[in-house]
Amino acid sequence: MKRASLFLLLIVLLSVQPLSVLAQSAPSCSFQPDGSIICTTGGGNEGGGEEGGGNNNNNNSGGACTPGNHLAFQVVEYYSESSSCKVFPIRVDNCTGQVLHIIEQPAVMPCELPNTTPPQHPCTSFSVTAGGITCTNNGWNVSARVTFPEIYLDVRPYPATLVRWPTVVRNGGMPESSGSGGVNYIPNGGGSPSHPQVGDWQNLRLILTLRPAGPMFVTLPLVGDLMLSNGASQTIQWEVPSHPAVGATTLAGSVSGLEELPGDMPLFVGNGRAPYKLFWELRYQEYEAIEGCLAGPNGNGNYNCGGGTGHRGITGYEWKSHSSGGEIPPSAVANLPAARMADINNDGTPDAYWDINLTLRRMDDAGSISNPQYQRSWNWGGIIYWAVREGQGQIGWPGQ
Repeated sequence: MKRASLFLLLIVLLSVQPLSVLAQSAPSCSFQPDGSIICTTGGGNEGGGEEGGGNNNNNNSGGACTPGNHLAFQVVEYYSESSSCKVFPIRVDNCTGQVLHIIEQPAVMPCELPNTTPPQHPCTSFSVTAGGITCTNNGWNVSARVTFPEIYLDVRPYPATLVRWPTVVRNGGMPESSGSGGVNYIPNGGGSPSHPQVGDWQNLRLILTLRPAGPMFVTLPLVGDLMLSNGASQTIQWEVPSHPAVGATTLAGSVSGLEELPGDMPLFVGNGRAPYKLFWELRYQEYEAIEGCLAGPNGNGNYNCGGGTGHRGITGYEWKSHSSGGEIPPSAVANLPAARMADINNDGTPDAYWDINLTLRRMDDAGSISNPQYQRSWNWGGIIYWAVREGQGQIGWPGQ
């Protein structure tokens, strides 16, 4: 039986996790003074970045480790043909990683040696700003960026309404947003496009996607908090006009885009936003050996396939497709401002990002946003300005 000696004293857990599971682990992230978020994760041999791209086995959660020890296995030999290892059971300190005790009785158990070529996560640097999200792998020279999509609040009448006038707000849509980047070839195994080697990658594609994770949340002074699912509308009304005495201290003349109103008209100021979750996906093809049954015995004279007439071995090579992915929650980002965190299930833990790329679209009496007489839009980054006139005043329709 062909075997490889591994006197590297590799420590492996009893339950060896496949790459597809490891690749879904959240990166270690921190909020930066410039408003971005930088994340680092294990990047394999091809990784690298400002914060380092290697595997991080330290306890970086900010809390102390749990005292005690755990069972692990010291691998001394690996048998590739049977995917098994000769191991010594050991006890390892939870906090220091020090080997406390070696059980002298060896054992043979199924195992797979860790593949250190693919990364645990494709991002060696990861940034989040108000405009979008960027994931970059410096070693591969691949970067993908996804922007926060426009979310739409349809309004009527606008930019001014009347006291106790039926005023309508509608969730006009919360689309998904995706961005991707890629590279054609990564010679992990030392090959080239014309002469690939086992372990080489081709057609690598990194995809980032933002998906809505709940209703749109709208807050308006003296009206309250509204939750609008996609396409839902609600009729509201103000009981008092916008006046400094009730908190309307912003004047229309100080806000860009409100030239339809007198410059000295006070405005109510509200806001609107929607929660989004971020997902990543890595797709690539890897050059791999194909195992099959070959006639005759192996090098040790053993038969293990073909009803005792052959042995398992490499019969050829081919490109095989792989993919991995997962979610990157804001809870993985250290020092993220509360204004960027969305706790949509109210359990005290942020589980989404607030999208404030809010566009207000004026609609007519029939609810249309494409009527040329009324059609117009505004975007103040999540802020909603609204004027409310006395009942005998003029409604804010265009052309009146």
